Amino acid sequence: MWTMGDDFQYQYAESWFKQMDKLIHYVNKDGRVNALYSTPSIYTDAKNAANQLWPLKTDDYFPYADGPYAYWTGFFTSRPGLKRYVRFLSGYYLAMRQLEFFAGNRSTIYNTFDLADALGIAQHHDAVSGTAKQHTTDDYAKRLAIGASKAEAVVSSSLAYLASKHSSDQSSAVASTFSQCQLLNISYCPPTEDNIPEAKDLVVVLYNPLGWNRTDIVRIPVNEANLAVKDSSGNNLEVQYVDVDSVTADLRTFYVKAYLGLSPKKAPKYWLLFQVSVPPLGWSTYFISKATGKSTRRKGDLSHLNNKKGENIEIGPGKLKMSFSSTSGLLERMYNSKTGVNIPIQQNYLWYASSEGDIRDVQASGAYIFRPNGSSPSIVSRSVSLKVVRGPLVDEVHQTFSSWIYQVTRLYKGKDHAEIEYTIGPIPDDDRVGKEVITRMTTNMATNKEFYTDSNGRDFLKRVRDHREDWPLQVTQPVAGNYYPLNLGIYTKDKKSEFSVLVDRATGGSSIKDGEVELMLHRRLLNDDGRGVGESLHEDVCTQDPNVTCEGLKVWQCHQLLVYIFMHPPWSLYR
Repeated sequence: MWTMGDDFQYQYAESWFKQMDKLIHYVNKDGRVNALYSTPSIYTDAKNAANQLWPLKTDDYFPYADGPYAYWTGFFTSRPGLKRYVRFLSGYYLAMRQLEFFAGNRSTIYNTFDLADALGIAQHHDAVSGTAKQHTTDDYAKRLAIGASKAEAVVSSSLAYLASKHSSDQSSAVASTFSQCQLLNISYCPPTEDNIPEAKDLVVVLYNPLGWNRTDIVRIPVNEANLAVKDSSGNNLEVQYVDVDSVTADLRTFYVKAYLGLSPKKAPKYWLLFQVSVPPLGWSTYFISKATGKSTRRKGDLSHLNNKKGENIEIGPGKLKMSFSSTSGLLERMYNSKTGVNIPIQQNYLWYASSEGDIRDVQASGAYIFRPNGSSPSIVSRSVSLKVVRGPLVDEVHQTFSSWIYQVTRLYKGKDHAEIEYTIGPIPDDDRVGKEVITRMTTNMATNKEFYTDSNGRDFLKRVRDHREDWPLQVTQPVAGNYYPLNLGIYTKDKKSEFSVLVDRATGGSSIKDGEVELMLHRRLLNDDGRGVGESLHEDVCTQDPNVTCEGLKVWQCHQLLVYIFMHPPWSLYR
């Protein structure tokens, strides 16, 4: 098999095929080899006809490089905002198609095709990968937004039909249209921010597109702390209020103006939290109204504990607990009284300085290539400010690592995982140094150079640091050469326990030292890497009114941490 073409080819297809016709003609004229235009099926049939035993490769080709200092591991993380948008809308699209089917395609004006087309285009290897020019990336996002707005109308009409037709008597008066909040992650949701009139309900319908029941905590931005939440049977639910932090409020102000061209109202005061249960391929309805009598805000829901010396700070309303240093404000331990897990773990943020090329090789770090300059990564902060929020449903720890990194760690009642939400950006570049930002989690596990990453979300493959199964590896890039793509997550383990991180978008990750897991979260670079993009990966977001104001991209992400302990059966079972 001789494959034809490459990137940037076939602009002149007629010229290509004329030359190939000549090549085939003269090869066949020689008589020793028969050349022909083929297809994969013809090629496969010919190979099978040879009746030979072929080698079987069960691993993949990651990480790959086209030079000793040119590992294509940067694009695993490039443009994390677009990566999350594609991931979010892919799930939204599948749920939307289910609702459209259940309701019988109620909308005669809007359709699902535009979002399907936009998602299809976004699968291009220079789209979701983050390796397109900025204006091209903006066009991908614009197509996705247009498709999402049309799909939103389909979801609204479908939900209204289903809720009014199949719900209980209490919800028979459900409005004919539903609003959705595409910018809920930055607390922008106008329908929930307005005060709820007396004797009126804010109706919330949740749909579960999965094949199993889901029990989760819902977070809605509100301006009142005197609200009651009931399910469709009229049962009152336990609620919790958490202050909307200033970082989220600032995000809301700037990005609503940038994305919608609107100057939003002042950010809502609280997140209203309550637990929901939604059946598989089904929906549940909840009703929010003004509570009668005194405020329903439970004492301590909005309490906070400032950083001070003394005993470590422990959070967790359930079996899973996390311990933070009262001196440094950093995570120190996770333990679970139900499973027996008790593991020291530290988490921090660092950044690799990007290479601009050197005397060994002119290769620079760029949209495709991850090439740190060889120095150890810089720690963002060794001591952070810390605030604790406790409540009946969730405990939170808010940490400020720097002016451009803010993190919220959550432990939910009844959940065996921790949730880490962070806002990163704008990455500072006034020192004219490109930065590749990571979070690193360090345990005392003896992992023997081994860790596991998913294979396109379908299975996990074992990775061995500085090792390739098929050939002896010459290590020229000890960091970039050990980075792998994560679509679902990464884990490492020893003989006693396992530590896992699940990601909310495609990203790059590795275990550079035993017991460590690191994920690259955001990149802001000053050079092009020479692989066709033709510009540096330096994302800015701009507002248009009244004056053009631009700042580096801020990225909001949310990952999950899980720690397990192995329960080995008695030896007799092995025999």
